[in-house]
Amino acid sequence: MNHYKITEEFTKDDLRKLIESGLKMDIHMHTVFSDGALTPEEVLDMRFDEGYQLLAITDHDGIDGSVRGLKHAEELGIKYISGIEFDSEDDFGKDLHMLGYGFDPDNAVLREALTRILTERANRNDKFMKALNKRGFGITEQEIWAINEGRFVGKPTFAAVLRNKGIVKSKDEAFNTIFREEDIRSIKKKTLHTREVVDIIHAAGGLAVLAHPMEQRHMDETFEEFRPRLYWILDRIVSYGIDGLECHHPSADPYQQELLVEYAKKHGLMITRGSDFHTLYDKRNFKRYHRP
Repeated sequence: MNHYKITEEFTKDDLRKLIESGLKMDIHMHTVFSDGALTPEEVLDMRFDEGYQLLAITDHDGIDGSVRGLKHAEELGIKYISGIEFDSEDDFGKDLHMLGYGFDPDNAVLREALTRILTERANRNDKFMKALNKRGFGITEQEIWAINEGRFVGKPTFAAVLRNKGIVKSKDEAFNTIFREEDIRSIKKKTLHTREVVDIIHAAGGLAVLAHPMEQRHMDETFEEFRPRLYWILDRIVSYGIDGLECHHPSADPYQQELLVEYAKKHGLMITRGSDFHTLYDKRNFKRYHRP
């Protein structure tokens, strides 16, 4: 068997042992089915050629990339786990990401939640497009579709269209200028509550893992300023019954990774690692966090 999901025969403990084994793994990767640049096949081929032994595709708020990746993983003969990365929000703020592993992709609770998320995203995208076109940018549905054949539409998609039209020189410029204007910034993303996301992952038979805890750090915070709030966040999310903590991620330096591992061991949490791969040229994870 090379596809690992939780069943009567393959338990949560079995999955945890696999993820915490010594295998060379990357279980946090994105594809064109969310905001990644490569197809599931291209991502898996890349990691397979690099000698990885265990992989998971974890696209944002969707499982199409993960499901498609399974077929290719079987062709490659590489170990593979079903995966997803949910965005969520809690009382202390938005953009709290939860990874799900080993769930049943056909689970009714999971499918219903993804339908709700997709509907909300479509409503937001419609508002976003109208706000941009009030500025005379003339963005069309065909231009949006051309970015990745409509597999995933969000802010990065609109930024890519603006770049292609020559309105901005880069996607970063769109985020740092146009997207910061008040009417654009006011179009907020509505996400599920973190506790509900954990429950959805569990209902689908999966393990829930808090992704990149260090990304909760504010731009103007030193690590020592952030550290008490980090533990407060972790304690709160642990109370929701999560199964693991992504301790090894580019947003955490070696010292911070050690602290996260220590916390995970103290609370009996599974320790995971992932590259958070989006594109070969993406350095976003190193811009903000590798500082004192």
